[in-house]
Amino acid sequence: MAKLDIKGINKSLVFFFHSGTAEEYQAIIKEKLTANPRLFAGSPIQFQGEGLQALQPEEIIALQRLCLDHNMYFVNLPPSKPAPRQAAPRVIRGEASPAEDLILQCTLRSGQRAHSDGSIIIWGDVHESAEVTAGKDVIILGKLEGIAHAGCYGDINSLIFALSLRPRQLRIGDRISRSSGETIANNVPEIAYVSENNICIKEYSSKDPLLK
Repeated sequence: MAKLDIKGINKSLVFFFHSGTAEEYQAIIKEKLTANPRLFAGSPIQFQGEGLQALQPEEIIALQRLCLDHNMYFVNLPPSKPAPRQAAPRVIRGEASPAEDLILQCTLRSGQRAHSDGSIIIWGDVHESAEVTAGKDVIILGKLEGIAHAGCYGDINSLIFALSLRPRQLRIGDRISRSSGETIANNVPEIAYVSENNICIKEYSSKDPLLK
């Protein structure tokens, strides 16, 4: 029988996956979300536990989407137990950040949010009115049509990257750039960064180190 615990840690809900199949986990989560929707709606959450190692990536994605569909959002928290020593994926430049980066394979729909104290990578689209915030860089491997805030703790050296950049609002540190309301299709990846106290946007080039 599947075992899944949900605990409140650092003002967030942590789902601990102990043992079970993806179908069993999905049934348990659906039951808990349906029984008390107000408790979960708008809550920051994280997945942890050895049970995740037995799941396929697409099964974990399906569980993430289930939570996102109930207006929850993912954050990265310090592990509750010491993690095995291994190299963590990094998307930042220069010195490594003590904060962990967050990778999500999903589409953020309107009203959904995702946050990382480090950098955040989303394999999917960010719809209008969806919001992404990160202490470092925001990387969207899809369309960015919502709100993105990189360097949300004040780091104006952070970047925002998207394969298709058509945001409602961009923020880097304390700088803000809002959409003019015009939709201009651009089929090339673009990067937003701060230059001379303003947010600038340019086409991405692998040959361009972007001032770093």
